[in-house]
Parts: sequence; C-alpha cells; structure tokens
Amino acid sequence: MRDFIKKEYPWFLANALWFWCLPLVGGALNSADQTGFYLLLMMIGNPFFCMISGLFYGMKRGRKWRYLLYPAICGIVSMLMYYNASAFAFIILAVCCSLIGMIFGGWSRGRRMTEAEKWSEKSGLPASYFEGQKKETPKAQDEARDETQAEVRVRVPSKTALKNQQKAYARKAKERAEKEAKLKAKDAPKKKKKGGH
Repeated sequence: MRDFIKKEYPWFLANALWFWCLPLVGGALNSADQTGFYLLLMMIGNPFFCMISGLFYGMKRGRKWRYLLYPAICGIVSMLMYYNASAFAFIILAVCCSLIGMIFGGWSRGRRMTEAEKWSEKSGLPASYFEGQKKETPKAQDEARDETQAEVRVRVPSKTALKNQQKAYARKAKERAEKEAKLKAKDAPKKKKKGGH
C-alpha cells in the first residue's frame, strides 16, 4: 500500500495543484478579466494540462485507469470552490483529454518495452528482482565442518534470457496440451459403425 501511495501521490498532487491553486490567480484580477481568465483556463488550460500529464503518466506507469479519477476528483472540487455547475462539461472535457493522453503514453511505453520487460511486468518479477541478493553455495559435508560458507551473487538474467525463458515455457505448455489432447482422443470410446456385426 505504501508503495502504491508513493507511486500515485505525485500524480494526484500535480492535478490538485493545477485545479485548486492556479484558479487563485483569478482572484487577484478584476471581475471583467476574471471571467475571461476562468473561461480560458477551463477551455484551454485544463484540457492541455490533462493531456500532457496523462501522456507522461502513460509513459511512466502504463494504462492504469485509476488515473482518470485524479482529474475528475480535482476538477469537481475546483468546480465547487471556484465555478458554478456549468463547469461540469469542462471537467468531462479535461477527463477525456487525460484519457487520450494516457492511451498515447501507454502505447508509447509499450513500443519501447521489450517482450521480456512486458513478461516480467505481468509476472510481477522485474528483471532487477535478483540484483543485490546473495546466495549461499552448497559445500561438501566434510568441507562444511572446517570452512565457513562462501556467498556468491545470484546471476541476474538478461533481457534475452528472460525472453528465451518465456518462449521455452510457452513451447512446453503447447507440447503438454498436445499430449493431453492425444491421450483424451486415445481414451475416448470408439463409436460402433451402423450395419456392422
């Protein structure tokens, strides 16, 4: 949970600062300029910010749909603080821009990732999982009494090794499925032909 908050908090904070603090500038303007400033902010500023932040979020974290909650929550709170109910349409526009930016960012991230990185991300074990870990080497029983156990670093698999391992697992699964299908076909009762003795 702490890791989740650490990764998601900066993105929520960026949206909160944009939606909650930037409109404070409009308070310093006179009433004629204030309306124009707020309209410009809602029509151009908010959608542009949401698209850019969604793009960077998609490039960094992938397509995590919970990101769309951040501009929606911050936009609704800012509507209650600064605007009236007519601003709701502009909040929907900002969320749509976040969605578009996040989709393109996720697409860009997917193009840059290798198959091994995609596989390690889905499995939950990144390639850097084994870095820095040490493993005790087994020793012969007679040597274990006299010597202390030595520690060696675990070899970190390369991206190519992870990719080859993924292909090997897929090949074994396919072979296993083919064997099971043959066994089922072999064990299935044969139908008697009509008209035969």
